[in-house]
Amino acid sequence: MSAVSRWWTALRDDGRDRIVGGSLTVAAAALRLRALDLRPLHHDEGSNAIFVLRLLREGVYQYDPSNYHGPVLYYLSAWALALCGVSTFALRLVPAVLGTLLVPLAWGMRRELGRLGAAAAAILIAVSPSMLYYSRDNIHEIYFVTLTLAMVCAGHRGWRSGAIAPMVVAGAAAGGLIATKETAPIAFGAVILGAAAAWRPPCHAPKPAAVFIFLATALLVAGAFYSRGFREPAGLLGPIESLRLWTTRAAAGEGHQKPWWYFLRVLTVEEPVIVTGALLGVREVWLHRTRGGLFILVWSGATLAVYSAIPYKTPWLVLNVIVPLALLAGVGIDGAIRAWVAPTAGVDANARRRRLAAAGLSVAVAISLRQAILVSFVRYDDDRIPIVYVQTRRDALRLVRRIEAAARSGPAGLDVPIEILSPDYLPLNWYLRDFTHVAYHGHPIDSPGAPIVIARIDSADEVSASLGPAYSREEYDLRPGVRLCLFLRHPDPEAPNAPGL
Repeated sequence: MSAVSRWWTALRDDGRDRIVGGSLTVAAAALRLRALDLRPLHHDEGSNAIFVLRLLREGVYQYDPSNYHGPVLYYLSAWALALCGVSTFALRLVPAVLGTLLVPLAWGMRRELGRLGAAAAAILIAVSPSMLYYSRDNIHEIYFVTLTLAMVCAGHRGWRSGAIAPMVVAGAAAGGLIATKETAPIAFGAVILGAAAAWRPPCHAPKPAAVFIFLATALLVAGAFYSRGFREPAGLLGPIESLRLWTTRAAAGEGHQKPWWYFLRVLTVEEPVIVTGALLGVREVWLHRTRGGLFILVWSGATLAVYSAIPYKTPWLVLNVIVPLALLAGVGIDGAIRAWVAPTAGVDANARRRRLAAAGLSVAVAISLRQAILVSFVRYDDDRIPIVYVQTRRDALRLVRRIEAAARSGPAGLDVPIEILSPDYLPLNWYLRDFTHVAYHGHPIDSPGAPIVIARIDSADEVSASLGPAYSREEYDLRPGVRLCLFLRHPDPEAPNAPGL
């Protein structure tokens, strides 16, 4: 083959790769960006929104190592709100974009997984029910797993090529991990174990300069986030204190204790396609001992083992396992199809086998996509689904609409006083953000009297007695086990059924 022919072939392949990667990315984005405000904010999103809004409106953020994880989420979310306006769509825009970026990152591992394997991994991530559901949720985990995969992809490029730029990117991703969540040591440890298992002579070690740049960049990025651009040096000690505190919490469980097999159940129920593909990947690695496959196998196995051993478990933590498992599934699918479509089988037989393989993959993807759409757009508050965890009920949005309608019916509008006498109210703080006089007492008070009062069901009778007959009473579900009562004051106490305030 002449040099011109080789150049033309490479150019043609690059063009096809861009089309495939772009198509997969667009498909993933379409799923993640559609109707981002459909599902009510989760309790944790309401908690995060407190800090995001304060950072946006007042320019103030103070890292608290005892709660709320690292600062990356708050800064990126505040930037999104500043650019796009304050809305639920904008609040969830960053996690939706990061969840989308996982797809081209997986497709970028074509050298390690093969084109077919990388495409399979990217598609499985795109249609994963868990990945889609939590890419539409502004909590820390989707930030964390995207930065993890970015670190792995860029770090591998830098390790192989010795180039500085990929190591800078990998270091920035590692610093972002540290500044996102206290579980960063788990990600680092699992990746290092995978790299150690895959290392074989004569593999060359990375250049000392590349390692230094990686570490320096990681510390610089993490330090900049924790210290507000190094304006508050005391913040540099935050990650150390948070690691101590969260290690204790993880061991104690603090109400989120689950058995060791919890994540295996979530994976089996919600991600059967990825699990099946990963089992093929285990077989492929066992038979051929490929370095890339061995790295991914150990990375995913170590991550699953550590998170399974920790008593504290929430379903979004499974994302840390799903990403490497999807890559392992790519290894397995690529190896299985290559073995099945063998040169010795004949042209016609291989053509039939390719069609059967494509049909089988299409059915598997359709199964995963159907479940992903069902859980993200239809049954998003059905806690019988394993990944739907203390999710705010859609009834909460009905409560918000009722409050807004009552406010519009009176002369005060958004200035109407509201008293919240329930310790459980998140994420109502987000939906009531434009009301100017909302008092969050968190418990019944002696003399409530605002035109709009919200109380929890277990104290509703007490609050009703304090308010008297001038109020109507309505009930709404906030989340599983939490029911709220809305009290609206009538404009005329003599007409208790009159509408409005």
